[in-house]
Amino acid sequence: MSASSPPPRWWLSPLLFTICFIAALATAWHFSETAREVLPKAFGFLTGALATPFILESSIALFGLTLVLVINQWRLQKQDDEWVVMEVKDPTPKSPVSAQAATPNSPPES
Repeated sequence: MSASSPPPRWWLSPLLFTICFIAALATAWHFSETAREVLPKAFGFLTGALATPFILESSIALFGLTLVLVINQWRLQKQDDEWVVMEVKDPTPKSPVSAQAATPNSPPES
């Protein structure tokens, strides 16, 4: 599995989207009387719904898991490849003398 690195400015599009969304909300707040009435109620409703015990605990657990995975991916990309070649010894002996030495329950020769 090859890890592809994200583009250099991957964070730019989410940042621009967030700025545009906040600007749209501020514009609606400034020019519309209805928006000034609806936005605080919507924010209060969403805050209340997200603060219920199950949703709050689940979202915090999901956020924590996502944070751990993101930090791990960042750490893996920062480090070099950790490919290790293990030397495996052949368990079968090559000579009959070493075959007797390899079996611990054999009687000693006299």
